[in-house]
Amino acid sequence: MWPFDVGGGVLALYLGTLALHAVFVSYVVAGTAYVLAREDAVAATVRDRVPFMLGCGITAGVAPLLFVQLLHQRRFYTANLLLGPRWGAVVPALIVGFYALYLAKTSERWKRLPLVVGLGCFAFVAYSWSELHELAQAEPAWHDFYAAGHRIFLAGSIAPRFVVFAGAMATLFALVAAWSADAAGRQRLAAIAIGGRVASIAGAIWLWRAGFELTGPAVAWGGILIAASVVDLGAWAVVIKRPTDRILAVATAGGAAALLAAVVVRESPRIALIEPAPAAGGAIVFLVALAVGAAAIGWIIRAARD
Repeated sequence: MWPFDVGGGVLALYLGTLALHAVFVSYVVAGTAYVLAREDAVAATVRDRVPFMLGCGITAGVAPLLFVQLLHQRRFYTANLLLGPRWGAVVPALIVGFYALYLAKTSERWKRLPLVVGLGCFAFVAYSWSELHELAQAEPAWHDFYAAGHRIFLAGSIAPRFVVFAGAMATLFALVAAWSADAAGRQRLAAIAIGGRVASIAGAIWLWRAGFELTGPAVAWGGILIAASVVDLGAWAVVIKRPTDRILAVATAGGAAALLAAVVVRESPRIALIEPAPAAGGAIVFLVALAVGAAAIGWIIRAARD
């Protein structure tokens, strides 16, 4: 099914790993905001987990980062160079955010300030990725952008794109956190999930009015995204009244389908921009490395449990 038949399977791996990365970073960003806003059992659990989840998010982000460099090499690196130090600032921002979360977890004296710092760092990184995504597609604007010596790219689609994914992050956080929460916690998280989904829908409308369009096979994925979002919203509304595992499973299925459709819709304008690459081998080496890596990870997990 389109677009998984494009790019010899590389695009499918990119979209799959991007969706996994989104789950972890959503827990970190929205979870940090939740801990800042509330002090309850859910917040205590989230405060303890966010440093680990940030490590998972950064690790899970390596694969989609490598894939996007492979699929959009010229555009990705050009956008990096044009933004210059402005783009390079995401690395120290992540480092500061990482240690801020550990300080908030381990220090009784410093709790709220590190969370504010960490949330600010993560918001900066998220906005920077939206900016880079748009600049990589704006090839005719590269010349004027470079000639003017600008380091900040301004486009009408950046802010609504940020709103879309900020809302989606709240919903994904609620989805993950609800499985370890009690009934009262699930009801609070359901309200957050619904609010996040409504915000992402509002951002999508804003993005559409700013010029984002779906054409061809991408329209079908837009329909899947709408249908999955409806199921997701309906299930979360029921969770408020009946916070059972069965209803939560329906919300999880709807959220997972919406996430997959969302990453396809997000990437659809750039699929036509993928530049053909020369044929290359290495399939056997890749499979061997995959098997060795999977075995090593399994051994580490088993050793840690023992």
